[in-house]
Amino acid sequence: MDQADKLEQLHSLVSLFSSNIAQYKSSQYDEANTRTDFIDKFFALLDWDISNSQGYNETYREVVREDKVKIEGSQKAPDYSFRIGGIRKFFVEAKKPAVNIKDAAEPAYQVRRYAYTAKLPLSILTNFEEFAVYDTRIKPDKNDKAGVARVFYCTFNQYEQHFEFICNTFSINAILKGSFDKYIEENKNKKGTSEVDTELLALVEAWRVELAKNIAKNNSGLSIYNLNTSVQRIIDRIVFLRIAEDKGIEDENLLLSVAKTANVYEKLILLFTKANVKYNSGLFADVEWINDIHIDNKVLSNIIVNLYYPECPYEFSVLPVEILGSIYERFLGKTIRFRAIKGDTHTAVIEDKPEVKKAGGVYYTPQYIVDYIVKNTVGEKINNKMPDEIAAIKICDPACGSGSFLVGAYQYLLNYHLDYYTQAKNIKSALKNAKIYEAAFQSYKLTIEEKQRILTSAIFGVDIDSQAVEVTKLSLYLKLLENEGKEAKERLFRYSDYALLPSLEDNIKCGNSLIGTDFYAQGNLDFSDDDRIKVNCFDWEDGFKEIFKAGGFDVVIGNPPYVRIHEIPSNEKNYYENKFVSASNQFDLYQLFYEKGLKLLNNEGRLGFITSNKFCVTRYGKFLRELIFNNYSVVSITDVSQLNIFKDASTYPYIFVIENQKQSENKVNISLINNIMNNIMEKSESCDIAQSELLTGDEKILSLNFDNEKNNILLKIEGINSLDFLSVYRGRGTSKDLTSNKIKNSVLSITNRQINRFVLTNERYYKNKDAYLNDFEPKLLMKKICYNIDVAIDEEGKINPINTVYVLKLKDNSLSLRYLLGILCSKLMTFYARKKYSTTSMRGGYIELRVFEIETLPIPNLDLSKKTDKTKHDQLVSLVDKMLELKQKEAAEPNQQLKTMISRQIEGVDKAIDAAVYGLYGLTEDEIKVVEG
Repeated sequence: MDQADKLEQLHSLVSLFSSNIAQYKSSQYDEANTRTDFIDKFFALLDWDISNSQGYNETYREVVREDKVKIEGSQKAPDYSFRIGGIRKFFVEAKKPAVNIKDAAEPAYQVRRYAYTAKLPLSILTNFEEFAVYDTRIKPDKNDKAGVARVFYCTFNQYEQHFEFICNTFSINAILKGSFDKYIEENKNKKGTSEVDTELLALVEAWRVELAKNIAKNNSGLSIYNLNTSVQRIIDRIVFLRIAEDKGIEDENLLLSVAKTANVYEKLILLFTKANVKYNSGLFADVEWINDIHIDNKVLSNIIVNLYYPECPYEFSVLPVEILGSIYERFLGKTIRFRAIKGDTHTAVIEDKPEVKKAGGVYYTPQYIVDYIVKNTVGEKINNKMPDEIAAIKICDPACGSGSFLVGAYQYLLNYHLDYYTQAKNIKSALKNAKIYEAAFQSYKLTIEEKQRILTSAIFGVDIDSQAVEVTKLSLYLKLLENEGKEAKERLFRYSDYALLPSLEDNIKCGNSLIGTDFYAQGNLDFSDDDRIKVNCFDWEDGFKEIFKAGGFDVVIGNPPYVRIHEIPSNEKNYYENKFVSASNQFDLYQLFYEKGLKLLNNEGRLGFITSNKFCVTRYGKFLRELIFNNYSVVSITDVSQLNIFKDASTYPYIFVIENQKQSENKVNISLINNIMNNIMEKSESCDIAQSELLTGDEKILSLNFDNEKNNILLKIEGINSLDFLSVYRGRGTSKDLTSNKIKNSVLSITNRQINRFVLTNERYYKNKDAYLNDFEPKLLMKKICYNIDVAIDEEGKINPINTVYVLKLKDNSLSLRYLLGILCSKLMTFYARKKYSTTSMRGGYIELRVFEIETLPIPNLDLSKKTDKTKHDQLVSLVDKMLELKQKEAAEPNQQLKTMISRQIEGVDKAIDAAVYGLYGLTEDEIKVVEG
């Protein structure tokens, strides 16, 4: 249907409403009729498949229309959820025309709570007579008027006037083309906008502070470990029951009724005991010492009351488990400790865990990364197979944290099974065998029994942190119940002997994935309780006996922790060096997870990790690179370093998918991602390269390049006769030395800022009495972080660089430093460094080369006894001489007009230097165009 036809139909719809407006605004005309007669038709004009006429399966239908669930007059779900690829984009809350959309605060607060909790940026409130769009990133408040956060409003007789805007923002094509996201981006950062996970995290952390301080005060004999355990367990139980209430699985106000009585904790224990019988999962397991602690009524009442409408801005029935996971991931980055305050040694405080403090925070893996890895591992393992064929699949995250990857894998399996069972040829059998049930007319859901079977059979994880293990279990339980509600309550609990939540004790285990019990056989090791908790040895073969009897896991996925070797205790370091081939030099812990994860796979297993890309080019990553490329088949390497995945972290990640089958002529898919559209990663470049060609040179460097033309140029550059005559090291001073007494008297000291192409600028003298030893010899000085390679010359050897500056010297003095300077400052060498060491790329286009990368740059080794070589050498040196002379003149010239003339001459010499360098490497005119392009 073209735009003219849509406008004609819209006109008819508006005319119909206008001609009978009194009838439609009467109390007899209800919301259900409004939806059928007008709202459904309106959104059909925006090309949404309202009635699922295309027959999409449950997972991917475009519009989910909720039957209203009301509990004591309170609605628990929005009327419509509009989705792309099964991912929510916005809600629409419908009202009957008798409701005043413009001025009534309650409907606005309702839709804003739904969308804010679901982390949707925009949502719509309409009764067809009126149409309002809300920025649902703005946290709703019970006292807000209807106009707060409203970004668009019109009445039905203005639809034709505003149809272009509505269509360009909310039609399915607008979303697929990115107009919806563009509108959101253009209207971000408005006053009051905040992320629901940030706000909810602050709330949960406030609970922890209140509970921890109160429990510590009232229970002086409690250890710090048990204090952390009890606080976590109480919060998890309250969160679970509150969500179950909003879903209608539990009676409304279950917790609130307890909060308004005396002896709140005792009453809560009774609720937990009933829940233990009902759910029987371990979440509510009866633990005597937890039951016996004392908590003041006021603390618990305050927590519970603020979880209910109207005080609470969150609607827990639509809170995605993934958002709760992101909250808990950051929650797990802190711990409770005792600190002596005013003589009280038992005062509880909340602090960052040491490893989190060193890392600069907790970095949660975005959902689109989880989905991508799950699709390329779990998805590939089960593709086109029947449920019986994948019934034995085993999936593991060896560092599961809050469980984001396991929840993602579980969701994928749920979707896959539902899609299979709801195919026309399978529905009758699936209904008969209790795999699915009909939740509404021709709308099906998996039975709780089937969801339990999939969870307990397929999902496994390990984490060193006992709190993380409990959070993973909670996340999986909430995912199990995600689509359940009041309408299924009787069915869910129809068997008195059937536990709604299965035990996950055999699935999610607490332990150190990298250290087995043989750790204690290293020698005479004296361990305290704290040491044992920190090490937390775990033997995989004992922990998952049946799985390893069958060969191991089918899939290993995750985002293993990044911990540098200097942060690891010496006894653990020694253990790693003895057990892992990848534990060499300055290794990072995530490298060991690659090695361990691959060993956990069965013969046809597949691993998918997202980690820092540093191991691809560093010397300490060489052994892991060789281990992977010599023994396994790399399926794909995906460069996601440009996406700013882990905000505020200087980590540039790759996604590796590796198969436990070595193929002789394996092709590796290499792809670059620089955009996210509708929560799906889009490839900007992609190619297949033979695995045998990916590691190059003696150091077995892994560099990703997508352009064969550019690859050929790199090979040509590397093909010249290059000798190892360059010595590189970092400056030996520190930034503190610049203001300390360590700088040698009257010696120039510089930082990165003073280094420009060819010359140094703004040098400063530091006059101090105490000498700072350095080898003051002629050298080149190079920026550690730069856009183009920036190198300057210090021929007098008077510069004392700090340790963020590289010092370059020639081992063979027959060649001039100026010869080397000309090559390094050329366009060709920056081109080579960027393409060869793509893992060094930083956001904003900057690069950071490492010492051995600089040492191995291919510099033509000229034989000056040969006339042709000497001519090439002297020609380049002469051009560099001229460049240095002109740079000096430019800096000293006060007349701006003359300075401009000098600058133009510098540009000409610069081009001549580039041309001379191209000649050294034998580049053709076409190749030069590629480099300069």
